[in-house]
Amino acid sequence: MQVTQPFVKDIVLIGGGHAHALMIRKWAMQPTPGIRLTLISPNIYTPYSGMLPGLIAEHYQFSETHIDLMQLCAWANVRFIQDEVTNINGKQQFIEFNTRPNLEYDICSIDIGSTPNQSIEGSAEFAIGVKPIAQFYTQWQTLQQKILAHRDQQAPIKVVIIGAGAGGIELITAMNFWATKHNCNASFHLVNRGNQLIPHASSALQTKLNAHFKKSQIQCTHDFDTQKIDAQFIYSESQKIPYDQLFYCTQAAPAGWLRRTDIALNQQGFITVNRHLQSVSHDNIFAAGDVAHFIESPIPKAGVYAVRMAPILLNNVINLCVGKPLVSYHPQKNFLSLLALGEQYALGQKGQISIWGKWAWRLKNHIDKTFMNLFHELPAMCAAKTRPLPTQLQSQLLSEDALALTPRCGGCGGKVAATVIQDIIKQLKPYEQTSIISGISAADDGAIIRVPPNSHLVQSLDHLKSCSTDPYLFGKISALHALSDLFAMHAKPHSALTLLQLPNASGAIQRRDMHQLMQGAVDVLNTHNCSLIGGHTSESSELQLGFCVNGLTPQTQPTIPTDLSGHAIIVSKGLGTGVILAAHMQANSKGEFVQGALDSMLVSNAHAAQIFQSHQSSYLTDVTGFGLVGHLLTLLKKHALQTYNTPASAQLTLDNIPALKGALALFNMGIRSTLHGKNQRAQESIQDFHSQVTHPHYPLLFDPQTSGGLLGIVPLATSDACLLALQQAGLKDSAIIGYIGKPTGPHLISLITRNS
Repeated sequence: MQVTQPFVKDIVLIGGGHAHALMIRKWAMQPTPGIRLTLISPNIYTPYSGMLPGLIAEHYQFSETHIDLMQLCAWANVRFIQDEVTNINGKQQFIEFNTRPNLEYDICSIDIGSTPNQSIEGSAEFAIGVKPIAQFYTQWQTLQQKILAHRDQQAPIKVVIIGAGAGGIELITAMNFWATKHNCNASFHLVNRGNQLIPHASSALQTKLNAHFKKSQIQCTHDFDTQKIDAQFIYSESQKIPYDQLFYCTQAAPAGWLRRTDIALNQQGFITVNRHLQSVSHDNIFAAGDVAHFIESPIPKAGVYAVRMAPILLNNVINLCVGKPLVSYHPQKNFLSLLALGEQYALGQKGQISIWGKWAWRLKNHIDKTFMNLFHELPAMCAAKTRPLPTQLQSQLLSEDALALTPRCGGCGGKVAATVIQDIIKQLKPYEQTSIISGISAADDGAIIRVPPNSHLVQSLDHLKSCSTDPYLFGKISALHALSDLFAMHAKPHSALTLLQLPNASGAIQRRDMHQLMQGAVDVLNTHNCSLIGGHTSESSELQLGFCVNGLTPQTQPTIPTDLSGHAIIVSKGLGTGVILAAHMQANSKGEFVQGALDSMLVSNAHAAQIFQSHQSSYLTDVTGFGLVGHLLTLLKKHALQTYNTPASAQLTLDNIPALKGALALFNMGIRSTLHGKNQRAQESIQDFHSQVTHPHYPLLFDPQTSGGLLGIVPLATSDACLLALQQAGLKDSAIIGYIGKPTGPHLISLITRNS
């Protein structure tokens, strides 16, 4: 995230509901200078509930019915943090998580939807809630396989849904349509607490709906007030209904963690908001969608209201930041309600007007797709004109620093204020080495380290531009990236110095960012018994973080074999972080591709290095900025030097080079990282490379990696065992990608395919 104006206020959005997704899209069109927007969601993809029945009925694909939040945020220049919130401290203005530091905010908005009300005895143990939808859909996919495998059985699988509101009706008709389409042996049963379906609908719609249930052979039991559920039956006071699979689609309930907050809630536990969608207990907390209880005129839990809340919510969180009056939300009193019935047929009503038929479904399909295309067809963003900070944000910034709005000079070296640094150091708890005489807690300009006898000090330096808008994750990745050099040299991490460049911002925001970054880094360093002993900070237009890391190795080093012929070449991780991150910066990568790359980058190379060493690896390096070929050439040249010019060459099997999910598809789109072209100059060392440039794995050879895996040369006799050990350690993408031989010409690398 590049910063053109200093950030002064943090607006944090919790939850990827419809209101927040629309807010982010509107924000992207005209962001307010000085305000930073952050979205927190446990999921990358957020479902559009209106298209869920169509997904169940197989009218739509998964991608058509979900918003890619990570891609949306990348396009809108909004920070994205994938995690689950466990509490909000409204008084002290921070958000809590289970596995990461608290996140501070200036203004917070909550749009987390709702969950099923599981107050009925046994519902939590035996019934599957339809909300949250992401969990429900996974359970439905499991049930699909079970139903398909049950085709030849005599008795049908009995699927029951408790709850005959619009959601329950749409789901059971969609499930029944899917089962009929696939000739499955399953029965579907809807349980209704009332005495009729959609009681407020016109008599014509009632007749059409009942006729559809009869034609589809969907059983419906009315006046059944469920009292208890066990592993086989649901019970009312006077009867019971058997089931094999039970779903729960009843009145919504709020997330349980909200009761731990100090935010005002209604009796059911929803956030009570006023006409500005503002918490009645905290002026700087807002809520929208199902989680909000609109105190002035309570409204049903329906997505149509959340959509209309989005522009009001965006205006109000910005207006509160810049000191402008808030605007009021007025819920619509009348809207078109459309009910899909499994097949491409729908019922609809608005006021006294009723519609039905296939054309009604086409209308619903058009409305739903038009809405989702707002997120699937993101327009190309023009370079935004730099606008001045709003007056109130200028005043706040100047109250902290009289020179805050002037260009940074070189006289101070662009340093971050000492008070910010000191505050963060007090919060960190770095691992302490007994051999550090003077470290981060001392007021000295440098650290003093006692080097143990019979050891060599190994030192390496790495520096990264931010590869994630989540500063905590970026801190972890940066530390792992730097430590990999030590692991590749079989050095035990000892200590680290940091070099941190923060974007110009208010002192409060710099403090927040530095805490998140350094806590992530210290969590990684502490895990590897590596002490943070000091560092340097400065300001820059972009967030950057680097480490000088120290490690210790024994003075005695293993003997390097003169002839490497027949040795296997093994890589421990899939390749492709360069192209995936490049695509993400352009908002051209699916969120799942980015998440896969981040997951790979967050895997430490410490264990892999031990495995390589225990299997007598002759040479080992980490695959980073120079790409696979660049680092392989370094190993081959290093061998020639260490063995007095004994040459070695490598033959790689292109098909065996592992790719991270999405990397090959992005290469095929023509996307490349900035460094890719320079790395590709190394192809001159590849024999007859022209014959392989069209192979889909060829670009992987030159893709620069961030916190990439290890590249090792291992004796043939131990190579299979080494690979198995890596895979058993969780490195599923690790692979033998080639073998070492003697050069037959001037080229050090040759390429083959499985069909060669």
